[in-house]
Amino acid sequence: MTLMLTRFPTTVGDDPNIFRVSEGVWETAGLLSEFEAAADDATVMAVVAPQDVRNNWFTFPELEARQAMTVAKLRASEQALGLVHCSAGVDFDGSSVTAAIAPDVMQYGLDRLAARGINPDIVIPLALVLNTGPDGFFKAELDGVSVLRGPGIAIPDEQVLRDIFVGADKAFDIETNALRSMLLSASAAPVLNMREGIFAKRERTVWTTEAQRTWLQRILIAIAALTVMITLVTLAKYWIATKAENDTALAAAQKIDPSIQDINQAESALTNALNRKGIVQGSFTPLSVALWRSVKASPNVSVREMRFTPDGILSVVLAAPTADNINKTLLGIQQDGFKITATPRQDASGSTLVDITMRMP
Repeated sequence: MTLMLTRFPTTVGDDPNIFRVSEGVWETAGLLSEFEAAADDATVMAVVAPQDVRNNWFTFPELEARQAMTVAKLRASEQALGLVHCSAGVDFDGSSVTAAIAPDVMQYGLDRLAARGINPDIVIPLALVLNTGPDGFFKAELDGVSVLRGPGIAIPDEQVLRDIFVGADKAFDIETNALRSMLLSASAAPVLNMREGIFAKRERTVWTTEAQRTWLQRILIAIAALTVMITLVTLAKYWIATKAENDTALAAAQKIDPSIQDINQAESALTNALNRKGIVQGSFTPLSVALWRSVKASPNVSVREMRFTPDGILSVVLAAPTADNINKTLLGIQQDGFKITATPRQDASGSTLVDITMRMP
């Protein structure tokens, strides 16, 4: 596990250094503008310079810690000159401490870090990293930024401010190793974290891993290929079935007129024959199709005679060994929605005959 540490950038020209800490070893990972994120950056902490954030301390002994922090945030917001993003926590001495920053400054810093693939878990003022005790003034420096921390105060370490607030007293320097130790402690248990409210860290939801996406892509390609193959097979079956029906119809037509060479000629000859007899083809075709479909579905049923009159009525004589066979044929025609009449009789051989008429619905 690795801690990644950087200053919180707040201006266009601000290009802070990136530090990585792994097993207590500190390494410089380069400037923010050149940084490339690594997978083992377990915790990311950004430290805010004192000139960009205002800290206030409050004491509410009569309130519980959570209530005290809420009141402290309200007080700090009221004391601010404008709109601020305010966070609160419990300082090392038990007092309530707040950190207030302009929302546009906070958003700018997060955007600058996000542009380099950095999404900090913790954003904390440099002053609140320092565990200095209740007395005296202490100075710490990180990546070119200095902070002066004293009882109830945190300001940039500038000579003018030092003269005003410290005066003749001496500000003690916090050595590098001590500061690093405090930074590591803050990364594990920060006094407060400014990544809350509207600036709370929102992890991008990863629904699938790279390997899962690869397999999902392969499965989708396989499904698409299988769909195309099934479509082609289905079309081939339809083509073969249509060709078989056309061949049967062509063979029947050639028995009547041997000069017919293909199905198109057969259809043309049928149309001409129907026209010569004054028969409307549009009624004959669906009626005959429905008839033959039901006959084929009923065993031992045959067509003895078939006539089609100009008024759109198809007259047919059906023959079968028993009436049950013909009844199945008639039921199939009726289920297709055609109007029929049926008159049963028997021929000299004892077969059952039915004279039926069919017409369009």
